[in-house]
Amino acid sequence: MAIKFSVHKTPQPNGRKGQQQTHARAIARSTQKMDDICALVCERGSISSADVKAVLDSFVWVIGHSLKYGDNVELEGLGHFSPSLRTLKLPDGRSVVKLDNVNFRCSEKLKNELKSVQLEKVQTAASYTPEERRARMLDYLHGHESITTIMYAKLNACSRYQATADLKKYIEEGLLCRIGSSTHVTYLLAEND
Repeated sequence: MAIKFSVHKTPQPNGRKGQQQTHARAIARSTQKMDDICALVCERGSISSADVKAVLDSFVWVIGHSLKYGDNVELEGLGHFSPSLRTLKLPDGRSVVKLDNVNFRCSEKLKNELKSVQLEKVQTAASYTPEERRARMLDYLHGHESITTIMYAKLNACSRYQATADLKKYIEEGLLCRIGSSTHVTYLLAEND
């Protein structure tokens, strides 16, 4: 059992000079969903999958309920959940505070349990030049209707940061058009007559 990871160059924004830094990214083997977790819990004991699912559903509800009332939730051995707020400035100078997210801080017990895990470096594909990334995307789009930022990043073995920058450039050049917004963005070849 090992966590696989790859090493990537850290982007240097605004043409910042200096030694190129690198960072490691864990490569998820899979995403454990509710049914998967229920099956694993059932294997450890004599509880039915339906009972485990009912308890986990209630568990999620209790955490949400507690956070809605401004409580922090601490689960021994797992971690600490707390609401995260964001202050937005309005054009008239007033501020509005909104719920932004839910913070999770892992427990020391869980961190210590993971410290002994084996790590395995996975070789990343050679990096492509901007021209090669463009050509690979165009080739992809001749066989597919659209491409997303994540698809582009996987296709070209680059970061989402690089993929976003490239796609933005292609829009500015009139090569692509952007459809959708927020987390549901897709890119199509622009209609050039």
